[in-house]
Amino acid sequence: MSTRIPVLAGRERPHNLVVQLREAFTALNDLVVPRLVEHGFTDFRAAHGAVFQYLDDTGTTVSTLATRAQMTKQAMAELVAHLERSGYVVRVPDPDDRRAKRVLPTERGRDVIAVAQRLAPEIEERVERLLGPARLTALRADLEAIRSEFAGATRE
Repeated sequence: MSTRIPVLAGRERPHNLVVQLREAFTALNDLVVPRLVEHGFTDFRAAHGAVFQYLDDTGTTVSTLATRAQMTKQAMAELVAHLERSGYVVRVPDPDDRRAKRVLPTERGRDVIAVAQRLAPEIEERVERLLGPARLTALRADLEAIRSEFAGATRE
């Protein structure tokens, strides 16, 4: 679960747009783990979402997962190793690179994905009740505009 924004020089840090976007994501994402626990995935943690969020159907290398999740390869490898020990994913040889392995969800991992995907419409309905349909549509458009403007942007 998320916690309050840390303090800086004895005061709460400013709530700039980037922090607000991250905190909104965290608040919504925090709804997923308790639902997964209800379905018997008691060892699943929010950090594990970084693996499943960026996993391709045909499998994904740890290096690619790390790049997509904007984390170090070592940190991603630790998450994958934990999920592998817990039976959520397996590593298989990469047919395109003999030295690499692809991470694939197991049946248990696919069950986690299914539970999370069933929860997504419920979360969207809650947001729509909060904002109303027109504002939700506008929010989606605004978020897409931000994403497309800044995706892959370098410092200007």
